[in-house]
Amino acid sequence: MEHHVTNKMYVRRNNLLLLVAVFGLGLASGFLGRTLVGQPIYVDPRASKVVLFNNTADTLNYVIVERRSSRFMKWKPCDHPAKCGGRGIPPGKNASMPYKLIYQWYPGCEVVVYYWSLKPDSSRVDAYIVEGPYEEYSITPAKAVF
Repeated sequence: MEHHVTNKMYVRRNNLLLLVAVFGLGLASGFLGRTLVGQPIYVDPRASKVVLFNNTADTLNYVIVERRSSRFMKWKPCDHPAKCGGRGIPPGKNASMPYKLIYQWYPGCEVVVYYWSLKPDSSRVDAYIVEGPYEEYSITPAKAVF
């Protein structure tokens, strides 16, 4: 009988630990937002700027434009770090862009963040392979503060 009681206590303790772990993970994801789920880039529209969080192990380069105007743009990602104009976000870091610098931005519009990474090309000297571009959408605030 004593062995049976000990097993029940062990099971209850493990269930309690599992419950606490799940609760803690849920709480952490609420505090950290979408950055916890592992998407490569997290776009946070704030009152005066867009903040980008790099959740990868690579430097991410980016371009931000108003969504509708992006259909009429012809552009290509920079293919060498020296050509990217210092617009790379190091791993685990963030970068921001004021709304007034986003092409065709207006209050409340949807923006597209195009992002990509550069990997060294082992078959050529001083050359890189572009991984991407990928895109992430975000709606900006209807009332921006400058």
